Amino acid sequence: MNTLPQESSTTQQKSVLERLAQTNSGLEVWWDSSPLVFESWVKEMLENVQEEKKDLLEAQLNRVFDAKNPKNSLIRGVTTNPPLSLAAMKHDPERWSAWIANYVKAHPEAEVYEVFWALYKEIVRLGAEKLQPIFENSGYEYGYISAQVDPHHNFDEDIILEQALDLSKIAKNVMIKVPGSKEGVKVIKELTARGIPTNCTSAYVVPQFVAVAEAVLEGLDIARKNGVDLTYWRSVVTDMSVRWENSPAFDESANEVGVTLEANDKRWAGVAIFKNAYKVYRQRAYPSKMLICSVRMGPEVDGVMRTWHLEYTAGANAVFTLPPVYLTKLFTEGDHLDFESHIWDDIPTDVMTRLQKVPYFKKAYDPDGMTIEEFNDHAPLIATWLEFSKATDNMIAFVSEVMEKL
Repeated sequence: MNTLPQESSTTQQKSVLERLAQTNSGLEVWWDSSPLVFESWVKEMLENVQEEKKDLLEAQLNRVFDAKNPKNSLIRGVTTNPPLSLAAMKHDPERWSAWIANYVKAHPEAEVYEVFWALYKEIVRLGAEKLQPIFENSGYEYGYISAQVDPHHNFDEDIILEQALDLSKIAKNVMIKVPGSKEGVKVIKELTARGIPTNCTSAYVVPQFVAVAEAVLEGLDIARKNGVDLTYWRSVVTDMSVRWENSPAFDESANEVGVTLEANDKRWAGVAIFKNAYKVYRQRAYPSKMLICSVRMGPEVDGVMRTWHLEYTAGANAVFTLPPVYLTKLFTEGDHLDFESHIWDDIPTDVMTRLQKVPYFKKAYDPDGMTIEEFNDHAPLIATWLEFSKATDNMIAFVSEVMEKL
């Protein structure tokens, strides 16, 4: 009797990502880049792996995101931002140059910014299309792609709202990425009241996460009173961990009070903030879901590479959005990791004692540590705003250069 060949036990071995996902059925792994670059990332990974490990890695990566059958993929969503969108454009400049030429031909009066915005929306549309099977198969729970408003306008409520509404027209599974500025929090409330899904970005501290969750609650109350359709609505709130940990303001604050911080202390601090935010969200039954991004490998402990950002938040009913660069290291340097649920574990007492002496940490950890008026002056928010605005400038410059040659 003929039988179909069975996948070997070796290729069925669970990947490091699958082991992470097993720590909570509600834990979501997201791809932190445009879906348009996923296949090339897989190709590069397979080209650089040892031959004897290739079959195993290929099988594992096919389960991360299967382009032919995405509804069965481990990936449940996608986040993008200006630097990642710029990377997608640079990945295939000929394709996007041709797209720009065709757009200008059809819209000869279009200015550079209009063409840029149309190009950005096209990149988002194509990504949303790739995730549509996940979106539909999950009953609209998963399969969202986050599209970010232009960071240049992070402090302009009217423009944030205008661009958010424009992006929301692309597809039902487009989630609007809005900054955690004072103005952005107000827009999140308005978008929620309209039943539009949101992802709060440029957020770093527990007071921000709480302010956003409260704005979402207010928006939901308005939506329900007005009979708004919430079928496609959901809310995630992003903790940009390393961007907060690595801010020079952390060291400056520690130095002012005479506290010496090691790299491990800063990593523990980032983990502590996420843990406390997660605890508050669970206690208050917020409908928003915490999301952790800007994660890194490390530290190395007793000669073994760890990744505390994942290890000590594993088990959370939360979103983990991971970029290709980090995933490459996770698969190559962290494949030995076997995750267990540690989300409710305490931070080491001696570490917390040091951290609680540092005003930068105390204000970030305490749910009432900052007012909404202070968000816009927070050092990591300013740094991210400048970096993302520059990346957007580079996208606009790419469009301009192409248009000048037409």
